[in-house]
Amino acid sequence: MNYNIITSQIDLLAKTLLDAPVGYVEQTIAEIIKKPIYLKVVEQNSISGTKYVRKVVIGHNQFPIVSAITKFDSQNLPESVMSGLLQRRESIGKILRKNNIVAQRGSVVINYDPEQKKITRGYEILYKNSVWFQVSEEIRLDFLNACQYR
Repeated sequence: MNYNIITSQIDLLAKTLLDAPVGYVEQTIAEIIKKPIYLKVVEQNSISGTKYVRKVVIGHNQFPIVSAITKFDSQNLPESVMSGLLQRRESIGKILRKNNIVAQRGSVVINYDPEQKKITRGYEILYKNSVWFQVSEEIRLDFLNACQYR
């Protein structure tokens, strides 16, 4: 297979995923690979008082496509959003959508590692100019690509 074709496909996959609006990463991955995906809240703990850390994996079968670590302060969130987070079943995006909250992504920092075929991204989820969540993601393009063609 031509390496340039593979590179351009990875670039297109990455761009598609990176362009996904807040709350639509799961849906975008499912559309890219055309297979069911899972979201697993691996860990969610209070680190001090009202401050929390949440670790999530989104993947297909044994492939963890996106790993995310999210920090948030429960004092900044409405009770309905915090209640959804404490259930540990759904993504932040789904919880926000259920509560009719349209959030934006701010302060995006993206790094691409072509050797390991992964992208790391850090950003904030903002609502009405207030930072609700700080997110650090690792996107495995090799796994995304593998799942697409399995």
